[in-house]
Amino acid sequence: MNEESYSLPNFIMSQYNLYRLDDWIFWSLLIAGLAFCMIHAARRAFRQPFPTEPGKQGSVLAAEEIERHNLFQRILHWSNAVAIITLTISGWVIYQPFSPLRVASVWFLWHRWAVVLLLVGLAFHAFYESFIVHRLNPMAVSRTEAGRILAILKNFFGLSNFYPRLDKYHPGQIFFHWLVAGNLFLLTLTGFVIWKPFRDLLPLSLLGLGWDFIFYNRLLHGFFTATLIASLFAHIYFAVLIKKNWKEAKSIFTGRVPSREYLRCHHLDDSV
Repeated sequence: MNEESYSLPNFIMSQYNLYRLDDWIFWSLLIAGLAFCMIHAARRAFRQPFPTEPGKQGSVLAAEEIERHNLFQRILHWSNAVAIITLTISGWVIYQPFSPLRVASVWFLWHRWAVVLLLVGLAFHAFYESFIVHRLNPMAVSRTEAGRILAILKNFFGLSNFYPRLDKYHPGQIFFHWLVAGNLFLLTLTGFVIWKPFRDLLPLSLLGLGWDFIFYNRLLHGFFTATLIASLFAHIYFAVLIKKNWKEAKSIFTGRVPSREYLRCHHLDDSV
């Protein structure tokens, strides 16, 4: 009885163009991200909402400015930004067939080092939030934040005049944070699977996983790349094109926001 031996094809950089997400899916996801920004801009073109909910009184505020992002948080943000921009550009060039800029080995080298930078930053972030900061995580998802995002959606669609006052972060920022975190996790996971040196360490034959498994991870890597880019469109739109957010966006450079501007939309408490 002859049995076929288990083997995987040699998956090399020159073959990447053969195993890719369909372009119409990729571009549809990017267009969906831009459409979301355009719909929001059209809805808020003539009126930016402000809280109708009274603020909670916290500690007495004497300073003219409030620290919103400490030095570690600002370094982490820009480190992640550099990593993600480098990953996006290098991945884009690798992804495009017959690109005149494509020297696969060079761009893949940039791609790998950007992954290292991103993973190191995320590891420091997890350590910092778990063992150094002694407070509740302001990015934690809770029923309160779920209720706020629901109220904001009702206000956006004209179903309610109520607009909630926020804690440190807008609930949209909180849910966006976890959406991007999940996206980056899946991008990293699928990226390691399709990267040959790491893939060779996986017991694929033992698990009964063959070429189809790698093929679908390649498709998923393209899918999550598109959703990440669409998310970046929204992130840049809210930070740069919404005038009401400019003071808070500036704080990612300076670390501080004017107290008067902060109190227009946020509760004041001791964790700020």
